[in-house]
Amino acid sequence: MHTFEGERAGQDVADGAMPGWPDAVRDCLAPLKVSEVYDAVVDHVLQAAGPEVLDLLRDRPRGAQVVAEPGGYHPPDLAEAVAAAHPGWTRRSADAARRTVYRSAPADVLARLGQVTHAASGRAADGGEPSWLLVLTDDVVRLSRSTDAPGASDVRQRWTADLVEEVAVAGGVPAGSAARFTLSALLYVEPGRSMRGRDVLLDGDAGAAFLARHADVLADVVTGLPFFARRDAAVRCAHSPQAHVDLLGRLAVDVDGGVRAQALTALSGLDGARQVEVLRPHLRTAPADRLPDAVARLTDLDGGVEAVEETLTGTGVDAEAPDPDRERLLRRAVVRVRELRPAGGVVGPTTAAVAVPPVAPPSDPDLARELDALVALPPGSGRDADRAWQAAGDRLSALPDVRALRDARRAAGASDADRWTAELLVTRIGHGGRKIGALLTPADAERWWPLFAERLDLADEYLDGPDGKRHPDEDAVDATAMILMVLERFPAAPEPLVPRLTALALGASRHRLAARRVLRDHPVALTAARAAWAGEDATARSSAAEWLAGLGEPGVAAPAPGWEFGGDALPAAIRQLPADALGVLDRFREQALDEGVPADDVDRWLGLARPALRTAPGGDGPVVGRLGTPLLLPPDAPTPAAGYGPVRSGDQQLVVTLDLATLPPGATDLPLPPDGHLLLFANVELEDELVAGGAVHVPAGTPVEERVVAPDYEPYGYASPAALDEALRRSGDLRLVPAVSLPTCSLDPEADDEHPFAETLQEIWSDLTEDGGEWQVGGHADDFDGYGDPARRSADHGSGEHDTRPEDWVLLAQWYGVPMGLLYWTITRQDLRERRFDRVVVQMYANP
Repeated sequence: MHTFEGERAGQDVADGAMPGWPDAVRDCLAPLKVSEVYDAVVDHVLQAAGPEVLDLLRDRPRGAQVVAEPGGYHPPDLAEAVAAAHPGWTRRSADAARRTVYRSAPADVLARLGQVTHAASGRAADGGEPSWLLVLTDDVVRLSRSTDAPGASDVRQRWTADLVEEVAVAGGVPAGSAARFTLSALLYVEPGRSMRGRDVLLDGDAGAAFLARHADVLADVVTGLPFFARRDAAVRCAHSPQAHVDLLGRLAVDVDGGVRAQALTALSGLDGARQVEVLRPHLRTAPADRLPDAVARLTDLDGGVEAVEETLTGTGVDAEAPDPDRERLLRRAVVRVRELRPAGGVVGPTTAAVAVPPVAPPSDPDLARELDALVALPPGSGRDADRAWQAAGDRLSALPDVRALRDARRAAGASDADRWTAELLVTRIGHGGRKIGALLTPADAERWWPLFAERLDLADEYLDGPDGKRHPDEDAVDATAMILMVLERFPAAPEPLVPRLTALALGASRHRLAARRVLRDHPVALTAARAAWAGEDATARSSAAEWLAGLGEPGVAAPAPGWEFGGDALPAAIRQLPADALGVLDRFREQALDEGVPADDVDRWLGLARPALRTAPGGDGPVVGRLGTPLLLPPDAPTPAAGYGPVRSGDQQLVVTLDLATLPPGATDLPLPPDGHLLLFANVELEDELVAGGAVHVPAGTPVEERVVAPDYEPYGYASPAALDEALRRSGDLRLVPAVSLPTCSLDPEADDEHPFAETLQEIWSDLTEDGGEWQVGGHADDFDGYGDPARRSADHGSGEHDTRPEDWVLLAQWYGVPMGLLYWTITRQDLRERRFDRVVVQMYANP
């Protein structure tokens, strides 16, 4: 083995280097021994003997792929050949060798190793951008993070942004450009990747100091990054907000809401006057749709409202009147502060719009101590502080009064304490992966209403309906419905909001019912309702009649159900549903119009709505059936599967028994029997077939006996049929509530021509109803994972008894009863009328 001068065992070759790294370099490059380039490459890495060897590596000689992708998969025969050429070599030993190099080798050696690794991948020489630096830092992160392997901690400690810059210069990057190349490499995200790793080299005080020294470079680099990388940059800037004030000011009006929120959090580390100075210019220049967050922050700062007023009047530094959209936004913000916020800006129980109790401290001593500890962690002061506040926000359900968290944030010096706490409703994820504002219950609202009683301006903002989406891919929250539920907990309707609540109560939107509950019997609101009932506006007159009739007002008749949709858009069966069930259609129509779907197309789509019964999100509703055994059949009735055509006798298993007499009239548009019991069976196997005979109707009054059966099959997702039955019986009673169903499966070609926006409308509906519950009776079938319409599929069953068309079939019921799967029961309308439940078809789709 050739040994270069100055690298003999035990002899340092560079300041701070540990002995052994030259041999480690040879171990790293050992896979090249199976080709003829090994010695030349080693000479180049250790002594810069000849860069032309990089061109040889780009021809991908044997073993080069192992050097280029040390953590990837390589054929066993290649690994065996390398081990034979370099005894003792294994992938694990190669990784250990690389850690030794990364821990000890000087910068020039590290640069050449990175260039060799890059060339071995077959990539062309860099054209101005040192992509070899990406390859090198990726490997450093791979071998030093999330591992306790020997040497990993030393690598983590050594590799900072400063070292990366030094390596870049050693690799030929001009010193004046090294900081830019370093930040580009560490923050760059390859197309198609949403996760990063190299940026961890910017963690800690050393990384923060590097970013502060190169704030101007960072500002340029961040511009071209994807939204999540810009958001991460804002988090890092929070460590030194003054150094990055220009960048943070720009990100505060970024196109992405999450970036804006994080930038404003970082800016909160500055004093109020500096924040006003940074944000003021955007009032005139930023796109109006990106301004609400910055305007909201300004209105929470001393001097901020005045800055907004100067923009409105065209006075101040840049004297120019704003455009109409901007003017509406700014004027509304000023009015909120001047009319809805306590005089003098002092917010607390004594200045609230209605009587509020003192702040209730946490009953959990540990949580109380956590809140006390947060006072020493100013928000936006770094990742540790952000994580601590994030964790505190996750404990909301343990707080009897969210103002306790708000007060801790105030004590920590944050200027956004009230707003940040309120926004947790639309930004924080609760159970089931949904935002807590979307899951709010009256009991939850109890912990929130005192906060909004002290800050009516925030309640008024949520009445505008901001959906809490920081990015288009996020789930939305019906913020208006959310805040109305909070306002219902007020001891009385807050007087400053009565006019706005009255306008909602006299409208046609789904929110009118909740607004009326907030107003109760407020005399001003009822006077307005009587005036509207006697007025000429048709919508207000119908709404007032509905309201007053519900209160028992003499001489007032309620309008026809479904009046709020006007015309004939809704089928008659849908108009008869409870107003709460129709509310989802109102939200659907609202979102469809926001997506640009023409109103006529939305109304035509609403004409496809069908009534159904579905499991309520909270499991509420009347009992309509029982899950699992006992199986009660007439003595002479065959057990399904014995005479219903499955592959083997006994394979059909009872899933649910529906009490048809308990189904509300008009709950579905199916011609179901008015009474008796409907038993649904299933073959819960991963079989790509349609099985007939999945239901039995037992008329009311028919004598029955318990039938004990022992199905012999392996149900998907359960250990045995008995285990499936046990799970069903644990669920107990089946409770269903009236609901609306719209198509999610592909339509037939003729219907497609009538509905050119079908795909958009189906996506909106699927997003709105994704938590529709496990069970559905009637309505349209859910399109699970692209399976298609099971009703139309059923026409291909081919029982041979009678010919059917796809449009003859309807969904009888569906059940999300298996992991990543769905069971359907379908039947023709003719068979339903003739009570031929032996022709019910059962099918299951799962994507395990």
